[in-house]
Amino acid sequence: MKKKILLAVLLLLLIVVLLNIDIRGTMHSIAQISLWVVFLLIGLQILTQVLVNLQWFSIARTTGIEISFLAMLNVNSQGAVVDSITPGVKFGGEVTRAMRLQKVCDISTEQSAALVTLQKVFSMSVFLLFCIISAVLLLSEMPYLWLFALGFAVLIAIVCVALILLRKKIKGYVAALKESFAALRSKPKFCALMAVLSVLIWGIYPVKLLILTSELMPGVDILFIASTTFAAYLVALVPIFPGGVGGFEGTMSGLLVAAGFVLNDALAVTVVFRFFTFWFVLFLSLVFIGVYKAARSRGDRSRS
Repeated sequence: MKKKILLAVLLLLLIVVLLNIDIRGTMHSIAQISLWVVFLLIGLQILTQVLVNLQWFSIARTTGIEISFLAMLNVNSQGAVVDSITPGVKFGGEVTRAMRLQKVCDISTEQSAALVTLQKVFSMSVFLLFCIISAVLLLSEMPYLWLFALGFAVLIAIVCVALILLRKKIKGYVAALKESFAALRSKPKFCALMAVLSVLIWGIYPVKLLILTSELMPGVDILFIASTTFAAYLVALVPIFPGGVGGFEGTMSGLLVAAGFVLNDALAVTVVFRFFTFWFVLFLSLVFIGVYKAARSRGDRSRS
């Protein structure tokens, strides 16, 4: 019932935005974004993908799983493609990553699932910390957002209860996860490095949005920009729209308008930000998968 209410609210927000879109005005706002900003955003997004892959690769090697950096990048690229076509964000892609890791690294299902979980622990703990800080900042300015906060609290509670109820059926996974944590427990410096890496990865996202908004509305508050970024990604986690599309755009543009942005400028910023952080990543992933597959095929033929 709550999921249907949230879906209705998001759809209503999207309809309101679509009915008020001025295509020409939005395109004019996009045209105001300078070329150097475009190249800077491309560079930052590529850096983000490399850092994310470095984290996966480092955790895998530290826990005893042998895989090359490029092979891990191929696994992550396939996960990114699946993420874009499945509801929510970081859901279907993680299943794909676990399955591919199991095959590529010749490990058990429990081991691959444990690796995915470890990366999520480092990544999502930092993300949730940023989301909590963002929620405090936004809720003080926009009290009606308590409805969304309550919905996510209920969602997290349901997930926790489900894991407790299923703990007996996932004994193998729990055992593998304990082994992985044991391997990391003796390496506190490595854990600290992974935590810092997660902060850096997630910290780049509001920087991208700040760069974009500064082009159209100089002097915008950096704390609000950071809060808007994480609020949009938090809504995108809800498994309603493929890749979080719709919920993300509606949330970000709505918050920017509430902060004083003209609707055309808010839409321009949202569209460009989403292009580089979602569609551009999807394009890069497809290209890399094709190149990697072709290189592997060429290598197999040369050895035969």
